[in-house]
This record gives sequence, structure tokens and C-alpha cells, in this order.
Amino acid sequence: MVSKDFNIKAVRVIPLFAGLSDEKLEELRPAFKVTRYGQGELVVREGDAPDRLFIIVAGEVQVVKSYLEPGAQTIAVMGVPGFFGEMALVGREGVRSATVVTTEESHFLTLERDAFRSILLANPEIAIALLEDSYARLRQANELIHHLQKE
Repeated sequence: MVSKDFNIKAVRVIPLFAGLSDEKLEELRPAFKVTRYGQGELVVREGDAPDRLFIIVAGEVQVVKSYLEPGAQTIAVMGVPGFFGEMALVGREGVRSATVVTTEESHFLTLERDAFRSILLANPEIAIALLEDSYARLRQANELIHHLQKE
């Protein structure tokens, strides 16, 4: 399901877009697509080429390293107002770092790579919010690594 019929103000709960005016959010509307996944569906697969950012507007997902392999590790469970895929769109590596699977029916707003980069260039406040969130996630990952090394 792809639609343009959504309340753009719902995007404001996402930290990346919280500082934007209603007018700026409306300008961004054409860049967003609405998609739906059923429970247990793969949204993105580790190692695949990235093509979009996902913003969770309903539902919940698990972020898993080495999905369906021995030693698979759930590294995060995310719901509203979560988002994922931003690192793959701005990083140099160019592949998804984890698999994301829905734990219940979920709805997403998505931004394709070119649209996402254009938005970042035109809206430095989003780029700053992205850096802040990336730092928080890096800190979380470092704490998890430290914890796992102690075990």
C-alpha cells in the first residue's frame, strides 16, 4: 500500500523532524510514501543495499544481527516514534547493518535515498538531529559491547 493520505504533523514526533514548522513539513509531504507490513514480515535484510529511511508510525519492529542464524542477536526493539535506515543512507559502507522484522502489523513513512539527502542538505536542523541521534545510538552500542565483553 502506498499513499499520500497521512497527517504530516505525525512526523513531528520523530526527533529528526521535531524542529520543523508546519509549512516546512507540508513542503516535505511529496517525498514521503506510506507503506504497510504484516506481522513477521522482513522490512530490510542485513547486507542488502539501502534505498530508504523508515519512520515507524504504527506497530513495532525488532532489529536483529545475523537473523535466522545461530547466535542471532536482537539489538533493538522499536515502536513509534522510531526510525531506522538513516545510517545506511549516509554511511560509506553502503549495506544494511541489520535485519528489521515486524513483530506486529506496522505502518511506515519512507524516504528514498535521493529525497533524504536533498532534505538533509536543505534542512540543517534535520542533519543536526540525525547527528545527535547517531551519537546516542553509538553510545548505546558501546555500552552493549562493554556489557557483552564482561560476560
